[in-house]
Amino acid sequence: MGGTDMTERLLYADKLVRIFLRAGEDGPLLVLAGEVDVTNSQALARTLERCRPRGRHVTVDTGALTFVDVSGLRVLLLPTVPAAQRWVRLRNVTPNQERVIRLLGWREEPQPHQRPARSAAEVPRPVGPPGNGRGGRWWRSRDASS
Repeated sequence: MGGTDMTERLLYADKLVRIFLRAGEDGPLLVLAGEVDVTNSQALARTLERCRPRGRHVTVDTGALTFVDVSGLRVLLLPTVPAAQRWVRLRNVTPNQERVIRLLGWREEPQPHQRPARSAAEVPRPVGPPGNGRGGRWWRSRDASS
């Protein structure tokens, strides 16, 4: 199909994660499968650095990661490097990964699929614990009738 070479080579493996290299359209594509945490995030950093072509970026597919902690995100997102100089590009970021990235404030610009921030008037407010005679609703929009 289209002549795409789907061969991959195992670059690193431990008890938690496997890192595969594929030839991507725009340079190297690393596919991560398993879990990245403090025990293997430095191995991930070394693997990324080895695959980095001079002056180009590396694309990393995180869709098969079942867990990634802050040490792993720090390696993947390079938060201390100015955005224009970051050389790792993520793809297939899961909703949970995206949520953590947003909570950490490491997403420089809104992604196209993100909704704009809500105004204070749209933020739900607490109305009491479940089962308080209001149908068990814990949160209610400010515009909802009492």
